[in-house]
Amino acid sequence: MFNYMTPLEGVGLDPAATRTYFAEGHDMHSLLFAFLDELLFVFATDMVVCREVEVLELDRGAHRICAVGHGERFERGRHEAGTEVKAITYSNMQIRETPGDCEVFVIIDI
Repeated sequence: MFNYMTPLEGVGLDPAATRTYFAEGHDMHSLLFAFLDELLFVFATDMVVCREVEVLELDRGAHRICAVGHGERFERGRHEAGTEVKAITYSNMQIRETPGDCEVFVIIDI
């Protein structure tokens, strides 16, 4: 998602921009939606672009996640402006889990 907003190879790691993200849902799809929506909200309010996201805790039973995002504040002129992401959608959202792997598919509104 952030790579649509600006190429991630141009995003550094500034400890001052590190954020902790919490989200919860009523199932795994709503949790994924809430988590991505929280990342998007922090970008819209604090202009923080995450280059890396580290999941600290994922409670599948309670549908909760705690993660830390590492990156830096977006600055016009220094970062390339990409496509504005307006919203996360449930449209065709998929979560495919296999032993030792997970693949997610999310359509975003641009």
